[in-house]
Amino acid sequence: MKFGIFPIEGGDRWSGVVEQCQLAEDVGFATCWVNDHQATEGDNYWPSPLTRLTSIATGTESLELVTSVLILPLYHPLHVAQRAAMLDNISDGRLTLGVGLGYVEKEFEAFDVSMDDRAGRFIEGLRFLDLFLSADEPISFECPFFSVEDWEPLPDTVQQPRPPLWVGGWGDKQIARSVKFSDAWVPGVVADLSIVEDRKELQREHIQQSDQSFDEIEHPLMRECVIAETEAELESRREYLHRTYLDEYGGEFSHPLMTADSVEEFDELAADRFIYGTPEQIIEQIEAIKTRFPLDQLTLRFHHSGMPDELVAEQIELFGEQVIPAFE
Repeated sequence: MKFGIFPIEGGDRWSGVVEQCQLAEDVGFATCWVNDHQATEGDNYWPSPLTRLTSIATGTESLELVTSVLILPLYHPLHVAQRAAMLDNISDGRLTLGVGLGYVEKEFEAFDVSMDDRAGRFIEGLRFLDLFLSADEPISFECPFFSVEDWEPLPDTVQQPRPPLWVGGWGDKQIARSVKFSDAWVPGVVADLSIVEDRKELQREHIQQSDQSFDEIEHPLMRECVIAETEAELESRREYLHRTYLDEYGGEFSHPLMTADSVEEFDELAADRFIYGTPEQIIEQIEAIKTRFPLDQLTLRFHHSGMPDELVAEQIELFGEQVIPAFE
C-alpha cells in the first residue's frame, strides 16, 4: 500500500514545499499530490499544479507525482499534454495525471470558459490526452472546442504507453467517464466514507460492463489527517483542521457535497470523514476503511489553516515512523 502527502499549498511563498516533500520521502511516503484551484475562500490552495510538481520532481528522487486534480476544461488540452509529457521526462516517469470537471463558477468566468461546455471540453480533452501521450507518430484531432493537424507529440513520455490518467468527481456521469476514459477514479477529501463507498459500488457496476478489472485497477483515496502522540495534542491540533473547513465552506463558497451548516460542529464534520487520532487509532481507522472498499493508495493532507510548518513536519514524521510500517 502506498501513502502520500499533499504538501503545503496556499499563502504567498513557495519556500519550504520541496523540503517538506523531501522529508516525506525520507520517512516512507511514496507519492506527492497537488490540487488545482484558481479562486477559493480559504488559504490552502494554489494554481498551476504541473509547475509545482516540476519543482518537486527536481528536488526528490522517488516520490510519485499526482495532479489531484487538474481542472481540465479550463486549459487547452495541447498545453496540458505537452507540459505533462515534459514533467514525465523531468521526473523520469513519476507522473500520474489526474483531471477533473471543475465546479467553481468564478474560475470558469475568469478563464472565459462556459460552464455549459465543461463536460464536452472535459471528455474531448481526455480523449486528446490519451492520444497525445501514447502516440509515437504525428497526430490529428478535431472536436467542437479545438483541433490540431499533423502534430508531432513531443516529447515522448518515459512511461509507456503513457502516464496513468485518473478522473476525479462525484456525479454518476463522472464515475462513468472515469471508467470509459481513464485508468482510475480518485475520490476527493470532502465526502464522508459512506459516499465514497456508494460511489465505489457504482464504479464497480460500470467496470463490469467494460474491459477493465475492478480488482486490478488502482484504488486511490484522499483524506484530511490530524495525528498526534496524545489525546491532549490532538485537541489542540484539530482546531486548525476545523478552521480550514469554516474558512472554505462556512460562507458563501460552496461545494456540491458541503454546506455551511455541515461544518459548524467538528465532531459531526469529522465523523466517517477525517483520519484523526494517535498512531494506533489511525492504523485501526485505515484497516477499517480497507474492509469497506478497495484501497491501495492513501494520500493525506496534514497542513490546515494557520498550522505552523514545523507542526506539519512533525505530523509527517510521526505518520511515517509509526503508521506506514504497519502496512508494509
